[in-house]
Amino acid sequence: MKKLLVFLVILILLLPSAVLANDMNDRIQIQGDVKVLADEIVSGDAVAIMGDVTVDGKVMGDAVAVMGDVIINGEVMGDVTAIGGHVTRSDTSKIYGRVTQIGVGEGIGQMIRNFTQFRPRYNFGVSYAFSSIFNIARFLGTIALAALCIILFPNSVKLVAKAVDVQPGRKLLIGLLALLLTPVVIGLLIITLLGIPLVPVAILLLAAAGFFGYIGISIYLGRKLNEQFHIKPSIFVEYILGAVLLRLLHLIPFVGSLASIVVLLYSIGITTDTRFGTKIAE
Repeated sequence: MKKLLVFLVILILLLPSAVLANDMNDRIQIQGDVKVLADEIVSGDAVAIMGDVTVDGKVMGDAVAVMGDVIINGEVMGDVTAIGGHVTRSDTSKIYGRVTQIGVGEGIGQMIRNFTQFRPRYNFGVSYAFSSIFNIARFLGTIALAALCIILFPNSVKLVAKAVDVQPGRKLLIGLLALLLTPVVIGLLIITLLGIPLVPVAILLLAAAGFFGYIGISIYLGRKLNEQFHIKPSIFVEYILGAVLLRLLHLIPFVGSLASIVVLLYSIGITTDTRFGTKIAE
């Protein structure tokens, strides 16, 4: 089990910075930006998933950004597409194909970026104060949204929380596969063109799975803490205790980043395995 956990963590750490491509002529980046410099020529496509595409040079194929922007200062021989972002052109840009901009899912895209961004940011002075206030407000907003989910889907949330400690290795593996396959599914939907409207749905399902599983994990951890504190049993109290614990754990350098990755994988895995709390985990 320990070896499996180490393998999963290392693989996910390497994933954001890895450049993946089906063809040696393509340049594809998952959770990162693609930049084509002024003196560069990309023979294939330039694609960024959860990132921006900036073309200062020349792209012989298409330029596509999913949950990001496409910035064209150079030349694109094919189509330019931004899903969940914007297409920006300068006066020097040349685009010979179609320009498509789908704004639906911009908020979802930003949420995915924030949820999968594990690099610590250091701000000082006034910027640090505003950053702290924003983080606190976002955390309180997350608690409010989770409370709404608990109210609307109490039985499903309870089932997910009960399944947290059932076959953890299986759930981590399911979460890993779901995270790796989602960009592939999005890519296939984009290629078919007719499936482009379904891209926001796929992103929404992944985000919902991660958040729903996060609620279940928080309740599970809060329940364990409550056994020590002996506070009046309440699913809301248990969630808040667990959410605060996860937040504090996230603030620890390095350990917090690893914990965030494991929680993300496990959240997606547990939700997928229980089908959003409608199936009892075996």
